[in-house]
Amino acid sequence: MNMHDETLATQKRLRALSSLGHLHLNEEKPFSPKRIFPSLVLGVFFIALMLALIAGVSVYSSISNSTAATNTARQGAGLIVNVVHANDAQGAIGVGQGPEGRSLVVTEKLDSGTYETRFYLYQGKVVQEYSIAGSAYTPENASEVIQSSKFDFSYKHGLLTVSTDQGTAETALRSIQGGN
Repeated sequence: MNMHDETLATQKRLRALSSLGHLHLNEEKPFSPKRIFPSLVLGVFFIALMLALIAGVSVYSSISNSTAATNTARQGAGLIVNVVHANDAQGAIGVGQGPEGRSLVVTEKLDSGTYETRFYLYQGKVVQEYSIAGSAYTPENASEVIQSSKFDFSYKHGLLTVSTDQGTAETALRSIQGGN
């Protein structure tokens, strides 16, 4: 390479470097839909995700509240019906007189004596009392089953129905129908 070619190459490099020095990095580019589209899509996906999250929480809350209400209803009348069903034997189910109305009495005959499980309404609660058969009702010793302003039970066509404020539960009595 000769000197003249070298000088020309050097001048070209200097001009290129000089033109880079005049270049502005913060130049405003004209508005372009291509530049805003990715941000817009990202925003729409973010909003959709937040709406889905809110809907999911709302549905979960609704299902949870419904389940809690159902469990509460089953807990009261269901417990009473389960005790009756577990102790269903000839002459074991009867009616007594509690402090505030009729009581449902489940009698158990054991080697140590005869005992009663009594369910009745007392001061806005359905209570359960376990005591010796024939003894006086002692609501202060009873256990609360459920808060309720009503407690009613009936027996028709082989079916015992127990009703409280939280709902109704039913069970078939085998002993009345000729079972053990």
